[in-house]
Amino acid sequence: MPEGPEIRRAADRIGKALVGNIISSGQWPYQTLAGRTHLIEGHEVLSVTSRGKAMLIRFSSGWTMYSHNQLYGRWTVHLNTTSYDSTRSLRAEFITDRHAVRLWSATDISLLPTVEENGHSFLQRLGPDVLDEEVSGAFLARHLRSKKLYRKKASTLMLDQSSFAGLGNYLRSEILHAAKVHPDDRPCDLEDSQLDQWGQCIKSITLQAYHHKGITVDLEVAHSSKDRGEPRRMWRHAVFCRNERPCLTCGDLVLRKRYAGRRLDFCQNCQPAQRPS
Repeated sequence: MPEGPEIRRAADRIGKALVGNIISSGQWPYQTLAGRTHLIEGHEVLSVTSRGKAMLIRFSSGWTMYSHNQLYGRWTVHLNTTSYDSTRSLRAEFITDRHAVRLWSATDISLLPTVEENGHSFLQRLGPDVLDEEVSGAFLARHLRSKKLYRKKASTLMLDQSSFAGLGNYLRSEILHAAKVHPDDRPCDLEDSQLDQWGQCIKSITLQAYHHKGITVDLEVAHSSKDRGEPRRMWRHAVFCRNERPCLTCGDLVLRKRYAGRRLDFCQNCQPAQRPS
């Protein structure tokens, strides 16, 4: 499933094609859009943004299209003169005088009044959006100290969208590794300095992934790993998908644990457990 950085990059790309333009036509086969094309067609796109893993497209009609890619959703952007076909199921198509923007295979799409966005059942449950410019590493460190999070395992709260919006599996492993936090530790097990570092790493690693297409290590480290012939899924990260291989920080063997069926890769040397046994 795409994580916050991937959805934000998609929003940037879609925004360049749509914002400031009128939707002249399109196709709207998804059930929640059928019969409501008058809220989209003929209206200007005011903004395209993401919140966590959700996409929000706002129109001058005063309505917003919410979508969540989940596992299989995908956005494409082409010139409207370009012929394009896909084996995926078309959900929405936006045509302007220059571009064709399409959403495929997503199954969570709705139209709602823009003023009521925050009342959407998914959006209203979200925690702070890590990529929000107003959300700092210091804020996230304070959030880790909140009553809601303070006694939750790192492995749990780092995938909980009501704790941190936009984080997913690869970011969980990479953030905990960079912060030197063991996946079984809780905020209450750590010193203030560790919590501060953890909050900063939530912000910095997510921004790194956003700016560099999912790469979560220094670019020199990534390029060195790539030059050694490692596959892309490995050289992009310090520990994620590097189980049974050397940690890119210390060289020790990366281990894998599963929490509720989801993989988490970590280094025992870089992330010693602090929680009392």
